[in-house]
Amino acid sequence: MSKVRVYSSDQEASIKADFDRLKGSCYLDHAGATLYSEKQLQAIFADLSKNIYSNPHARSTSSETTIDIIDIVRYRILKFFKASPEEYSVIFTSGATQSLKLIAESFSFHGGSLVYLEDNHTSVLGMRSFAPNSHELKVRDAFNILSGNPDVKKRDCDEKGENCLFVYPAQSNFAGTKFPLSWIEAVKDGALNRPERKSSNRWYCLLDAACFAATNNLDLGKFKPDFVAISFYKLFGYPTGLGAILVRRTSEDVLVKKYYGGGTVFMALSSEDVMIPRVNIHERFEDGTIPFLSIVSLLHGFEALNRLQLTQTLISKHTFNLGKYIFERLSEMCHSNGSIVAVLYHDSMFESIDTQGGIVNFNLKRSNGDYVGYAEVLHIANLHGIQLRTGCFCNPGACHKFLKITSSAVRKHFEAGHVCGDQHDLVDGYPTGSVRISFGYMSTFEEADKFLRMIETCFVTLPLVRRKQAKHGREDQRFNRRARAIEEDVKAKRHSEKEKGFLHHELLPAQSHSETTGELVKIYLYPVKSCGALEVTQSWKLTDIGLEYDRRWMIVNASGSCVSQKQIKTLCTLKPTLDFVSKTLILKINGSEMAVPLELAEEDFSEGYFCNSKVCGDKVQGFDCGNKVAEWLSDNLEHPGLRLLRQCDFTPTTSGRNTIKGEQTLLSLANKAEYLLVNLATVRWLRERIPQEDVLCHSLESVLLRFRANFVVDFTEPFVENDLAILLFNDVTFKFSGHCVRCQMICIDQQTGETSKEPLQTLSREMQGKMRFGIYLNRCHIEIDRFIQVGSLVQGFRNC
Repeated sequence: MSKVRVYSSDQEASIKADFDRLKGSCYLDHAGATLYSEKQLQAIFADLSKNIYSNPHARSTSSETTIDIIDIVRYRILKFFKASPEEYSVIFTSGATQSLKLIAESFSFHGGSLVYLEDNHTSVLGMRSFAPNSHELKVRDAFNILSGNPDVKKRDCDEKGENCLFVYPAQSNFAGTKFPLSWIEAVKDGALNRPERKSSNRWYCLLDAACFAATNNLDLGKFKPDFVAISFYKLFGYPTGLGAILVRRTSEDVLVKKYYGGGTVFMALSSEDVMIPRVNIHERFEDGTIPFLSIVSLLHGFEALNRLQLTQTLISKHTFNLGKYIFERLSEMCHSNGSIVAVLYHDSMFESIDTQGGIVNFNLKRSNGDYVGYAEVLHIANLHGIQLRTGCFCNPGACHKFLKITSSAVRKHFEAGHVCGDQHDLVDGYPTGSVRISFGYMSTFEEADKFLRMIETCFVTLPLVRRKQAKHGREDQRFNRRARAIEEDVKAKRHSEKEKGFLHHELLPAQSHSETTGELVKIYLYPVKSCGALEVTQSWKLTDIGLEYDRRWMIVNASGSCVSQKQIKTLCTLKPTLDFVSKTLILKINGSEMAVPLELAEEDFSEGYFCNSKVCGDKVQGFDCGNKVAEWLSDNLEHPGLRLLRQCDFTPTTSGRNTIKGEQTLLSLANKAEYLLVNLATVRWLRERIPQEDVLCHSLESVLLRFRANFVVDFTEPFVENDLAILLFNDVTFKFSGHCVRCQMICIDQQTGETSKEPLQTLSREMQGKMRFGIYLNRCHIEIDRFIQVGSLVQGFRNC
């Protein structure tokens, strides 16, 4: 299939120069937020550096300048959407979500209804809280009622009728479906009024254009919704936290303001409930000081498009062609046995730019027909420098429709622990969400090809088979019959091999007894969270929050957030040692070292200060270890603003990382549980399957250190640890607390900080997407002065 290019070679060169920072990157989440141009930012900060903009509510020379600029921006926005200032007003908001909320809480329903399309953003569902009645309109019914069905006639609206509001997106953020803008007129003509009712309601239309406006031409001179919601970061990438609601002046009266803030009134009395609102609607609805510096910066966003000679029509063609290219390639892609690779979720087949935008939504399947979890796709994409989006994209209606997930199934998924935004991607083998890629004006076919290579390399059973697109379906039927026959043969073969104990860890021979034994061969501490390991050669003390001194310090950035190797890969080269003679923690890196006290004395509390940070969503309190070590860390890790915090032993119980049904467990700064165990036999199994050309994974030790375990036990048989409920280390008892799900962190060599795609790529392939490696443990009984020793006998019990 051909690559249809719409930009000139000069335009492509100019765009590439504007996004020089993208070298080696592949950004495919423009429906989430598009990217800002580097020259755009330079122009913004040059503007702010040379000019003085002050609060527009003040009265000074600079405030008058600010007011003028803001008015110019309002006109520029209306011009962009081909709207007349006499017909539309611009009210600035924090984004499309606040725009929707503003309309919902201000709309005078007078007993009327809110009707929303099935395929809509979650923010639209939130509008139901303000409506007396609300109804979902299925997509198929919307096309039947609003798209020229001859059985549906125009109905006059009764002035005495109720006010009703219809909300729908110009473009679905899930599948990129473009819904007809002609629906606006049909709604306002009363197409949604019930024929059996004697009186007809007045209908208003709110168009959610947040996804549509970034890559399409919205002509408000031709199509005239009452309200239009937009977010500017989807248009220009910068600024974030700024959007607008465009209000048609003839519809202003249906909005009733219930609150007024600073700058929205001509006069107000504090002694009486009296105020006189301002006349212009944007002055009445923009409470407080608007983000005037962000508004000023919008001019440079518009200018960036002008400088690159880009129109929305041209951008629409460009993004559509990219989406069509990916859609067709995924549609024809098959495994060696003929089974499909991708299940695509779309209302169209990319036949027309009028009905489809530059979004591709899909899930992947293995050659045996099993689904690939979207979290696995996300992790592998991250390894290849590809940024994409997974989940339900805050569009439950479309997600559940395309994935055929019923309301009862959603409740079941929730009971199984799946919530919006997590990585619980498969429940009973069926996906809870999907993978989405989307394009912006700066996207390229090179990025599209990089994405396709990743799919072929990591998720296709080779050799790749390309499915030809049949014109009349006959070839498809023959193909499907062949694919089903091959799939049945594969399933039969897998069943036979399973009985023989082949095919990965879940098919290994089952033990005939309920107990397995092994030896504790290594103990590791990580005194500073996400930094280098400290190996224990003999015995070590156990405390009520884990191994003594394990993850008691952490490094935070200038904002106070805990940093990990995901942000600073060289953290692993920061090696800690414990000197019990001098009672110090000694940090070493690049031939330099720094010592900090192991314990905190009373005088430290008076001289230092406490800081709040977060670990896995939980607030933790730490004592700042001072400026000297902070400067040392910043210099040696080449990241300004770093500081070292020591966890306070008297910090209140944390609440989220290890909470089960309301139980609370004290933790160190570890992510999930007190201890992490890996089986040396499982590490050997994995090492044997990593390609030899990956020099960073040549040694068993290099692979082992990547999993950052506290306990390394050799059970001689791989994967037996996954079935254990209780483990006895000599006479110390631990209980299973969960499986450790791995991400791209294990691709960092813990001795050098270098990265590769292994061992995550092999783990994903061999484990069929179930990237669990290692188990979390908690103590069964907390006892004082207990020790654990290298060489201990470890007994594992499965059925307890």
